[in-house]
Amino acid sequence: MRILITGASGFLGRRAAAHFRALGWQVIAPAHAEMDITDASEVRRRMLQYKPQAVLHCAAVSDTGACRSDPQGTALINVQGAENVAFACRMLGIKAVLCSSDQVYAGSILPAPHREDELLMPSHAYAQQKLQAERLWLGHCPDGVCLRLSWMYDAVPQPAEHGSFMTMLLTALRDESLPLCLPVYDRRGITDVNAVVSALPAALSLEGGVYNFGAPGGEDTFHTLQKVFGALGLADALARLRPDEQAFAAAPRDIRMDCTRASACGIVFEDTQQGLCRALRAVL
Repeated sequence: MRILITGASGFLGRRAAAHFRALGWQVIAPAHAEMDITDASEVRRRMLQYKPQAVLHCAAVSDTGACRSDPQGTALINVQGAENVAFACRMLGIKAVLCSSDQVYAGSILPAPHREDELLMPSHAYAQQKLQAERLWLGHCPDGVCLRLSWMYDAVPQPAEHGSFMTMLLTALRDESLPLCLPVYDRRGITDVNAVVSALPAALSLEGGVYNFGAPGGEDTFHTLQKVFGALGLADALARLRPDEQAFAAAPRDIRMDCTRASACGIVFEDTQQGLCRALRAVL
């Protein structure tokens, strides 16, 4: 099986490429210089050259601050780039999977956990771009798949990888001089990226549509970690843990996902607390 992965140098993309190679797949992972996704004609030309049997589109600007400060520039990648890839997939009859985000639920007035069929009105540029990309993706490829991914972590970061939730957490746990302050107005699932990667082959067999694809999350980040530290017996960390009552206070966020649709297809993720307990137990 031959799969093309865009954004294969990123957090998810590089792990996905390694996983598919380990399964014996032929992985095509063009760098930006080899296939500029913002150039529609180049995307079509390269896809004709590579002839993949499936495409996993991970490439995106996921920095919400960058999307806010440069919505036009980031939309060129997040929206136009996704549409270019989807159009080429339709042209060649390729199974196409888009990596989207739980951020599309930001600003929802409906109670969480959120379902894929909700009416959405995203509250910031990145979320708006991802929702637009989903609609274009499925407009070009009705049998395509959009995976709404949660915040992801890896307990074992790869070399030269920028900081993440887990690296921040581990650094604070190992250095008692650092603060452990986590928000109480932000509720979302947090998922082990390795669980997502392991489920990607099955995602390629899903029928077309949108799927919440990540760990269910029950509480805000502060109370989630409070329970995790308690379950692991990390008394010192528990004593240092403080609630951050400033972040998201002006607009409390609850973007927890209802993952029933993926679960019904046999794709089940640990809940946030279970996953974090397992990951931290392995490295502490």
